[in-house]
Amino acid sequence: MVYGSHSAGVAPEDPVEEINIDFVREQILEKKSEQDPFAQINVNNFRKNAPVHKRYEQLRKQYRGMDGAEAKFIDPEQMYGYTLFDVVEPPYNLLALGQLYDESAILHAVVDSRVMNTVGLGFSWEPTLKAKKQIERSSRSMDSADRTRTAHQKEQDRLNESFDEFNEEETFIETLIRIWLDVLTLGNGYMEIGRTTTGKIGYVGHVPGTLVRVRRDRDGFVQTANQSGTMKNSVFFRNFQDKETKDPINGDPNPNEMIHFKLYTPNNNYYGIPPSVSALHAIMGDKFAKEFNIDYFENKAIPRYAIILKGVKLSEKSKRELIQYFRNEVKGKNHGTLVVPLPSTVGSNSQADIKFEKLEADIQDGSFDKYRRANRDEIVTSYRVPPTKVGILDNANLAVSRDADKTFKSQVVGPDQAIAEKKINRLVREFTDLFKLKLVQLDVIDEDLKSRIHDRYARIGAMNINEIRQVIGLQPAEGGDKPLPYPVRSGYQNGEVWPDIETATTNTRGGQPGNDNAGIPPKSGQDNGTNVSSADATGTNAERGQQQDSGDNPDTTGGNQ
Repeated sequence: MVYGSHSAGVAPEDPVEEINIDFVREQILEKKSEQDPFAQINVNNFRKNAPVHKRYEQLRKQYRGMDGAEAKFIDPEQMYGYTLFDVVEPPYNLLALGQLYDESAILHAVVDSRVMNTVGLGFSWEPTLKAKKQIERSSRSMDSADRTRTAHQKEQDRLNESFDEFNEEETFIETLIRIWLDVLTLGNGYMEIGRTTTGKIGYVGHVPGTLVRVRRDRDGFVQTANQSGTMKNSVFFRNFQDKETKDPINGDPNPNEMIHFKLYTPNNNYYGIPPSVSALHAIMGDKFAKEFNIDYFENKAIPRYAIILKGVKLSEKSKRELIQYFRNEVKGKNHGTLVVPLPSTVGSNSQADIKFEKLEADIQDGSFDKYRRANRDEIVTSYRVPPTKVGILDNANLAVSRDADKTFKSQVVGPDQAIAEKKINRLVREFTDLFKLKLVQLDVIDEDLKSRIHDRYARIGAMNINEIRQVIGLQPAEGGDKPLPYPVRSGYQNGEVWPDIETATTNTRGGQPGNDNAGIPPKSGQDNGTNVSSADATGTNAERGQQQDSGDNPDTTGGNQ
């Protein structure tokens, strides 16, 4: 007779919780979850004159008969929020996807890394083509250039102030971080835009992606808030800059607007899908392996045992007493003497035998270590994040890390930033046509190399001083809108006013005033006539050839003697 036992002392009749990976995966794939705020709708929570009641009545018409007779049963599909609000179901359980971010340390790290490197480094204002043309035209006059520079600086200050006042509770960067975290975790992120009574943008905020659904006709979005099992609030949002679509839920004459950020997937036209779906088994496998190790240490690293009884039959009471002993006396104690109270029936039988057999050969040290490493690498790969960005330093070196950072910037973060900037600049264009928002890029070049690059650009005229100062975050300098005269003198780099181009190039040799060694470049001796060859001194080449034939060559006469 064999009874399985663990140091935790789980009795055979006790229910054993089994880990079902397929069930967890099905939970994420399941669309109709009980926790889904759109799963059940109580129409009575809305105003009687709300448009949603009209939608409900339209659905009820098919159950009406003659002379006012109608069915009294409640169709679950009519109370289903996706039908009532005419919104599309997401391809995955968004609440379950959000929980993965909280439960997986490596997923948490890779998502945070991509979020911070995409939208968390800040932003700057980049001049548009119109602003660049204004700067180019004004650079012909010092006064005009100063006025243009001052006007542009005031415009940037106004933009900074407006974007800082969009939300009293959070900065604009914080709003972008929350939105992009939803994008990478759920595949979808939403930005809410509210307007003032005059129609100007006055509020910009984040709406949790788990609560928003896309309308089937693509004419807006619906957000819900589930409280105590009933739908207390459901809000309709227009598409950004849509001023005509009516609120089909509450009849709000001025609903807020929304911008949808998503990770494209060819399998769904309404929602995006996060990379975590492709690494779902790795995420869940890492979670269960971690829980196994925790359970192992909770039992003080005592392996599983089998209690083998021969020649005796235990009563149910004896079984419970034996198992309870392991549960109460063994679990939770690091050291001590193990005294097992044997039932009285064992001692009365000379043929009885009891043996404890260890089911695990040795005490395990860090179970599933290689398996967890493989899961970790799969999760990191699915999000295309360099391992060093999340603190993984296995076999890392400077050259490999630098190349990985460059690839990460150009192939992952860069495209994400371009997508985000495209949508955000739709807001900016309602404030100005001189600047556009530019997210700060991941810096993979050290400061010394960047300074040399800027110096080279300034010398060849690719950038002027103020353009360089704008890149490094400094205020424009007086006269810095003009290209530098060639070559650059160190005196002008110490705060002196840059000379006019006409004055700087009056030197006949192309240099700055007082620079006698400058040339653009200096001509060679043969070009300027200062270096006279022997042929020029003794005659033409034909005359020299005749002299050589007659033996009268002055270059060789006497040389052979």
